[in-house]
Amino acid sequence: MYGPLQDEEIFNQVEIDPEIHTLVWPNGADFDPETLHDWPKYVDEMTRMAKQWAAMKVGIF
Repeated sequence: MYGPLQDEEIFNQVEIDPEIHTLVWPNGADFDPETLHDWPKYVDEMTRMAKQWAAMKVGIF
C-alpha cells in the first residue's frame, strides 16, 4: 500500500481527510493520527520497518 507513494506523482496527491484529520492518498494509504501526533515515539520503529520492507523488495531479506 505504501510502495506506490515512492512515486512523486502519487505522493503529491496527498490530502487531509476532513473527517479524521489525517493524511490520506487516493490508493487508500493513510497514517493513524496518533502516529503523526506522537511521531518521535514511533520514528525508530517506522525507520526499522521501512528498511526491512526495502530489503524485501530487492530480495535481500
